[in-house]
Amino acid sequence: MALRKALTAAALGLLTLTAQQQFRLPKQRPITNRLSELSPAEQSNSLTLATLVESLNRHFPPLRAALLERPLAEADLLSAQGKFDLVLKSRLDTQQFGYYENERFSVNIEQPTQVWGTTLYSGYALSTGRYPSYDGKQLTNDGGQYIAGIRVPLARDREIDGRRADLMQKRIGLRLADLSIDQQRIAILQSATRRYWDWVSAGRRLAIARSLLEVAQSRDSILREAVRLGGLPQFEQLDNQRLVLQRQNNIVEAQRAIENAAIELSLYLRDAEGRPRLAVNTELPPAFPDPAPPTDAEIAADLDAAVLRRPDILRIVFQRNQVEVDRKLAINQRKPGIDVFTEYGREMGSGTVLRGPNDVRAGVLFDLPFQRRQATGKLQAAEAKIRQYEQRETYQRDQATAEVKDAASAVKAAFQRAQVLHEELKITRQVEEAERTRYELGDSTLFVLNQREQSTAEAAIREANALADYFRAYAAYELAIARGLTAASPTP
Repeated sequence: MALRKALTAAALGLLTLTAQQQFRLPKQRPITNRLSELSPAEQSNSLTLATLVESLNRHFPPLRAALLERPLAEADLLSAQGKFDLVLKSRLDTQQFGYYENERFSVNIEQPTQVWGTTLYSGYALSTGRYPSYDGKQLTNDGGQYIAGIRVPLARDREIDGRRADLMQKRIGLRLADLSIDQQRIAILQSATRRYWDWVSAGRRLAIARSLLEVAQSRDSILREAVRLGGLPQFEQLDNQRLVLQRQNNIVEAQRAIENAAIELSLYLRDAEGRPRLAVNTELPPAFPDPAPPTDAEIAADLDAAVLRRPDILRIVFQRNQVEVDRKLAINQRKPGIDVFTEYGREMGSGTVLRGPNDVRAGVLFDLPFQRRQATGKLQAAEAKIRQYEQRETYQRDQATAEVKDAASAVKAAFQRAQVLHEELKITRQVEEAERTRYELGDSTLFVLNQREQSTAEAAIREANALADYFRAYAAYELAIARGLTAASPTP
C-alpha cells in the first residue's frame, strides 16, 4: 500500500494537470460574446460563420442560380417597356396593266406613351399616276403629303391599358424575383449554419475524446512501472490498457464524425475558384461563443419587424398587387371607348390635288360592346383571386408569428439546457477531482476513477451538443425574423 501511494503521488501532479487542462474546455480560452470578438490571430486561423456566409454568397451554385431570377425579371420588364417603342411602318403599292395605273409609297411612325394612353403619330405619302374618284385620298401632289396627329382616350384606356398594365406587372415581377431570391437564401443559410455548428460540435467532441485518451495513456506508463515493481496487480494495468483501446476507438469515431461534418460543410464552403473546400481541424474555433438569448422585448420587436420583411409574406402581397392590376384593367375594359384625335396635314408641291395646302382635322371615335361579358368575367376572376390572396396573407402572417415564437422558444430552451449542462459539468469535474484524491490516498480504485473521468467527458459532450443546439436554434430564429436579409445581397 505504501509503494502504491508513493507511485500514485509521483504521478498525481501530471494526471491532475492533464485532466484539468483537457476536461475544462471552456477555460482553455475566455469565452467571448461573439466569434468576431476573438483576437486577430485566432480570427485569422479560425473559420467563422461570417467567412462561411461570404464564401456561400460568392460561390454557392444554387444561390448563384437563384440570383439569375433577377436578370430574367429585368428581361421581362425590358420586353414590357418595348411595347412603348417607336414603330415605323412603310408600304409600297403599285397598280399596272389596267385603266388606272399608279404607284404609292407611304411611311408612318407611331409613338405610344404612358401619359393618359396618348398616342402620337406622323407620316408621309407620295403617289403618282391616275386614281379613280373614290380613291381620291390616295392621290398626292408631286411633293407628297405630310400628316401628324395625336390621339387621346377619354374613357377606356385613359387610366390604364394593356401595355401599361403589363409594364406594371413586370415591375412588380422584378420585386417578386428579389423576394424569391431572399426565400431561397433563407433556406440555404439555414442549411449552411446548421452544417457549420455540426462541424464545430464534432470538433469539440473530438477534443474531448483526445483528452480522455491522453489521460489514460499518461497513466498507463505509471501503472506499468508500478506493476513491474510489484506495487500493483497486473489486472490494474490491463484494465487501463483496455481503457486506452476503448478511448482510441472513440477517437476513430469522433474523427469520422468531424470528417463527415467537414464534407457536408464543404458544399457551402468554397475556395477562390468556387470549388468545395474541406475545413481542417486547425480552423476550428477555440471555443463556442457566449450564448445570449433575446429578451422578451427584443422578441416582440423582432416579431413586428418580421411581418414587414419576411419574403414569404411580401410575395403574397405583391402577387395580390399583380392581380389588382388585372382588376383595374378589367374595369377599364368595361368602359366605352371614347377617343379624340387632332390631325394636321400638309400638301406639298404642285399637282391636281385640291386639298390644303394645310388641313387640320379633329374627331371623336366611339365604340362599346353591349354585353361586355369578357371584361366582366375577367373582373370577377380578379376579385376572387384578390380575396384568395387576402386569406393567404392572413394565414401566412399567422404562420410567421407562430414560427418566430417557436424559434424564440427553442432558443430559450436551448440556452437553459446549456446553462444546466454547464453547471452539471462543473459539479462532475469536482466529483472527478475528489475521486482522484481518494484514489491517490488509496481509498478508491482505478475502475471508479475511470468511471468519473468518463462521466466528466460525457457531461462535456452534452454541453458541447447543447451549445451547438443553441446556436443552431439562434440561427433559425434570425432567419425566421429575416434578419439575415438586411445584409447586402450577393451578386450573380
